[in-house]
Amino acid sequence: MIIIGGVTAAVLGTTSTGSGGDGRTSAPPWNAPADVENRVRAAGLTMLSSEGTALHIHQHLSVTVDGRAVTVPADLGIDEAAQRLAAIHTHDTSGVIHVESPEVRTFHLGQVFTEWNVHLAPAAVGPYTAGKDGVRLGVFVNGHRYAGDPRNIVLTKHEDIDIVVTHAAAPVAPPPFTWPSGL
Repeated sequence: MIIIGGVTAAVLGTTSTGSGGDGRTSAPPWNAPADVENRVRAAGLTMLSSEGTALHIHQHLSVTVDGRAVTVPADLGIDEAAQRLAAIHTHDTSGVIHVESPEVRTFHLGQVFTEWNVHLAPAAVGPYTAGKDGVRLGVFVNGHRYAGDPRNIVLTKHEDIDIVVTHAAAPVAPPPFTWPSGL
């Protein structure tokens, strides 16, 4: 599932904020944006000609709305036509986020949402805001409720991030993600 958070990232000695709060506020599905390079730049990242090897970690992100899974699209951060990709990207719709960077540095969940162009803010994802129209929203990291700004969640190895939106009962963390061998 998805955790919502703000992003601050250092890029080549400068500070950049991936403004996850500025993305789409329409109802899902949320496809991968066509303007990959602009979304990557907005996330404070650059396009690379190959996957980096200095930092190679994976996280799992899931978002559910009223019990229905929202697909995390394939090819976030990947421009197939230009054969370039960002350090943060997806290869398929499993929800596995790949961080494959040429430098060791800190990456945040907000950068993922900025690349995806989906609104992410404290207590909000897409069009859903906690307390508005009966929405209840929970963000969970490794099964534990996360109370801070989800855009600031640091992406770490085998982290399981879940964003749960309900209109009835209180949000509950889903079962832990089962990691495929090799990741």
